[in-house]
Order: sequence, then C-alpha cells, then structure tokens
Amino acid sequence: MENTFGRNIIPQNEEARLENLKKYKILYTKSEPIFDQLAAVTATMLKVPLAMINFVDKDHVWTKADQQGDSGSEVERGTSLCSLAILRDELTVFEDALIEPCLMSNPLVVGEFGLRFYAAVPITTSEGFNIGAVCIVDKKVRKFTPADRKKLEWVAQLIQLEIEKRA
Repeated sequence: MENTFGRNIIPQNEEARLENLKKYKILYTKSEPIFDQLAAVTATMLKVPLAMINFVDKDHVWTKADQQGDSGSEVERGTSLCSLAILRDELTVFEDALIEPCLMSNPLVVGEFGLRFYAAVPITTSEGFNIGAVCIVDKKVRKFTPADRKKLEWVAQLIQLEIEKRA
C-alpha cells in the first residue's frame, strides 16, 4: 500500500480494529436507505458538495454512502484522508488542504480532483475502535465552525447507533 501522507497511518490496534470492523458486516454491502439519507442530510446541513460515510479496511477505504445515494466506491488507504481521520478520536479538519504538509503529495489534493477542504469525525464502535469516518469535502477552502463540528459529530453518533444494530 502506497502512503502519500509521509507518516504512519496504521493504528497500533490495527489487527483488533479490523476484526471489530468485520464483526459489523458492513463492508462491501449494498446501498441502504438509512446511510444514503444520513449522507444526504450531512451534505445539505453543512452546505457541502460531497458527504461520505466511509469504512477503513486493510488496504482500501470503502464508501458505504454519499450524498447522491451512491455506494461501493473505494480509494487506496494510502490516499484517502479518512485514513488520517481514524487515527484520532475527534474531529480531523483541513480548512485549506494545500497548506497542509502531510497532504502535499496527496493525489486527491494536488491532482485533478482538487480537494481543498476536508472534515471528518471517526465512526467509533461500542468497543472503542475507529472503523471509519463520516466526512465532508469541498473543492474550495472553507471555515469550519464549532456549530459545524457539532453537526458532524451528531451524524457520526447516528451512524454508530445504526451499525451497532448489526453486532
């Protein structure tokens, strides 16, 4: 796995985290209305063009839902910013991705896609593992307020409640 961040993106509890992720049987599953709706509400509420519910597997970050009801896309883990988001137990935000040293060689930022803004809250299981993230993305620089943070945290909590029904 190529890593474009220039730092370790594998949590110390990686093996246990991956086992916990598998327990929820959410990876590589069909689209589900609840997740599609949560992604759509997130994009609308935070006024961004892209909101995704992503799960971080061993080598890829897989999209369960986005604001258009699409699911099933995946990005290499060494490229997806959600790989960084699961390393923390709180919000990860890049208001201007171009000035972030760890993103200077990231193809989503410097390549054709042109990512400029990213914010994510980890999706944490009841066992305490960060198995994914709910994230919002824009191609323009944005400010991220404490109220915005609260909204994104609420959505992450709703996703957590939904996946706990599977355990």
